[in-house]
Amino acid sequence: MEIGAGGSRLLPYLRRKYGYEALGTDFSLSGCLLLRANLALDGLEGSVVCEDLFLSSFRPETFDLVYSSGLIEHFDDTRAVIQEHLRMVKPGGRLVLIVPNLQGIQGKIVRRLAPSLWSRHWIFGPVELKGVLESFGLERIRSGYLGSFYLHIGCDREWSGTKTWPGWLRWGFHASVRFANALISFSFRLSPLRLHTRALSPAFFAAGTKPGV
Repeated sequence: MEIGAGGSRLLPYLRRKYGYEALGTDFSLSGCLLLRANLALDGLEGSVVCEDLFLSSFRPETFDLVYSSGLIEHFDDTRAVIQEHLRMVKPGGRLVLIVPNLQGIQGKIVRRLAPSLWSRHWIFGPVELKGVLESFGLERIRSGYLGSFYLHIGCDREWSGTKTWPGWLRWGFHASVRFANALISFSFRLSPLRLHTRALSPAFFAAGTKPGV
């Protein structure tokens, strides 16, 4: 189960790669429609439910794997959101939380060029997230940074720091970023190094097993 799965590409990937029964929930109707389109595009079956995570229609302890990516950092009460995730996990099941890393280079870029987007995120790291999972009594906890480096510069209105630039400069800048990301990704694939660090990684995670089995 992916919570906050609107437009997810990860859920179709897990369905295709591992054969999991795929179910995604999201509060946004447009996000749910996009997720359905992503599943259909890959010729995959899956369930999509449009609902508030705090008003879930699912029975507790239903799923072997519950995860979200880029969700929990938007809520004032992070513990309450994580608790709702955990409520859906079967005893012996796994909870995985993925969060954007805004304490590194990417965070500095977001803060400078997209201040309104920055203001909607709670800033924390894998140590704090691991501590929350420990406080809930999860077992076999792992945490750390994800990815070597990926530079994201958006084109929408929230990226106000680029709006005063001439059109040709914005176009050239975004084209350069896309090219740089492709080059960086290719280089890291060839390299034996895996630089998962606070400064470079675009995301971090924490995962744990719910006790009871």
